[in-house]
Amino acid sequence: MAVPERFIKSDLSHLNDGLKELLCKDTDTGILLWGEPGVGKSYTLCALAKDLIAKGYIVKRVNYELLCLQLRDTFKPTAKHSEWDVVEPLINCDRLIIEDIGTTRSIESKETDFSLRTLLVLIDMRMEHCRPTYISTNKSVENLAKSFDSRIGDRLRTYTIAKMSGESKRT
Repeated sequence: MAVPERFIKSDLSHLNDGLKELLCKDTDTGILLWGEPGVGKSYTLCALAKDLIAKGYIVKRVNYELLCLQLRDTFKPTAKHSEWDVVEPLINCDRLIIEDIGTTRSIESKETDFSLRTLLVLIDMRMEHCRPTYISTNKSVENLAKSFDSRIGDRLRTYTIAKMSGESKRT
């Protein structure tokens, strides 16, 4: 599901003009939105997803940690799906939204090799085929590079990067 029930009423018209302009830019890499929890990153990306779907794009949206859990489940002897079954639709969709990359680890902590490999494969394959990816995170690109590694940071620097700020909309 590209737009969860919580954000079903999200709409680009609710966003400020600068953010709308950023989201509507033509990109073959993507956009990385980062900022403190609750500033509206997920709302913004759901509004974008609705707009892209209305334009006829195939849009997939995943929470990064849930994706890693789904992939780990494929290692079970009773698994009905392979890693490729999970990843292929995300690589080949027109637009991919990945929420909350790196948010379950503190800035000082390193991501696992599994997590690094998962993100690197997604980003690389989508970049090679000029399929935009939209990412939300609480970390700057510099901190993501520290948590994952310099290859991730280098690739993410090709994205349009925007820091979102303000008060938490959850409180």
